[in-house]
Amino acid sequence: MKHIKKIPYGIASYDRMKEDNRFYFVDKTQYIEKIENLGSQFLFFLRPRRFGKSLFLSILEHYYDVNKKGRFEELFGDTYIGKNPTPLRNTYPILKLNFSGLSTQGNYEEIEKSFNFHVFIAISDFYTEYSGMFGNLDIQRDYADITDANEMITKFVSLIKANQAKFYLLIDEYDNFANN
Repeated sequence: MKHIKKIPYGIASYDRMKEDNRFYFVDKTQYIEKIENLGSQFLFFLRPRRFGKSLFLSILEHYYDVNKKGRFEELFGDTYIGKNPTPLRNTYPILKLNFSGLSTQGNYEEIEKSFNFHVFIAISDFYTEYSGMFGNLDIQRDYADITDANEMITKFVSLIKANQAKFYLLIDEYDNFANN
């Protein structure tokens, strides 16, 4: 009996989908090259729910992440971008903000506290993930007195600039507030 692949409904992890050969994959990696050719510093993907935005962000994460350089062939070898890589492939540390788990219950202060916490966790994860690149960063020292997300992001950008580095920012589920 022929094995029928499943549609990756609800799958938002590119490496998981590539490792598990049970899912049907439509190669949209040619859009990476097109996005780079736009020359825009900021991009927004406005599509309906369940339209593949999170999966595409995961593809971008895996393509640009400097820490995933050793897995490039495994992840992209059979794709358009794997056969036609751009010079920016695997050149950035990635800051991922995902607001899907953000609590929108409670009053304004509780929602703000949840938002601030999500931003802090994302920055903390960045520090852990890229400690080899940024040995002088210390989450406890750098953010000891900061609890506001705006101040955290401002401080983060300042510290990355001080290290003469660039980073790639991916924001997923930015519309979680409106949806809930």
